Amino acid sequence: MTGPQRLRAILEGGSPDYPPHWELLFDIEEEFFGMEPGEEETIPAGWARKFRVYERLVEEYDWAAVPGGYDPEQLGLGKSMIGDRALVAGYEGDGVFWMPSGGDIMDFVVRLFEKPDELHAQAREKCERAKQSLVRLADRGADFFVLTYDFGFNDAPFVSPVHFSEFVAPYLSEIVEKAHDLRMTAILHSDGCLSEILDQIYATGVDGYQSVDPQGHMDIREVRRDYPDWILMGNVACNMLQETDEEKIRDSVTYCMEHGGIGHRYIFSTSNCIFAGMPSESYRIMLDEYASRRPG
Repeated sequence: MTGPQRLRAILEGGSPDYPPHWELLFDIEEEFFGMEPGEEETIPAGWARKFRVYERLVEEYDWAAVPGGYDPEQLGLGKSMIGDRALVAGYEGDGVFWMPSGGDIMDFVVRLFEKPDELHAQAREKCERAKQSLVRLADRGADFFVLTYDFGFNDAPFVSPVHFSEFVAPYLSEIVEKAHDLRMTAILHSDGCLSEILDQIYATGVDGYQSVDPQGHMDIREVRRDYPDWILMGNVACNMLQETDEEKIRDSVTYCMEHGGIGHRYIFSTSNCIFAGMPSESYRIMLDEYASRRPG
């Protein structure tokens, strides 16, 4: 099986022989491939350049999917360039409340306690826009959805479980239901510590969970134990990849593959993405250990 075939099997409810691999973002093309930073004059040209990077990752490293982005036009371009060589993920990032920025957090907290009706009205608007966005992404060829909502600080969710159940979970459930109405799979991306709300997230019906963030004290062995049939993606610690410690990287890959893992609905990846500034050698070591565990 190829990476895309393995991923398709997972999205359709199966457990392939070996976890597929891709990342939510790849921002080290200069270091990894020697591709100079682009100086495109138009947004579509910049999109095309990024998809040429993803084409190389698909062809040379068997990436199972590529990021199609949040813009339906961007996704459509990616679909036309990638074709059937990999799946293309459509992103949605504003459908529910998640971690407010530093400048907005005080206002959010005040409204949370003093103006709940106003907050619900805004949540409804966000939810309806997200559902429309999913339709547009599906129309342009998205193969599945990634919902990018960071719900966790390193030690706790951004709101209490009680507030999450009132202001987030019902709206997230509606967005997931819309994805399913479109016959699409939806995977949640969230960094941070989600232990106190993970049961609520699972109950929304979302098909998978990406990050499983070690910096947020999320252990893929424990998450797999509690949710054996859930699609899991991630858990190779991004902070560790900032330093090229080969033994630690290989040990992390081994842990994720064993507990994520082989024989389960698991997609191999970092706990976030391949971010700008990550040493390319760290990613190469990660890929080498991943490949060494391939059956046969």
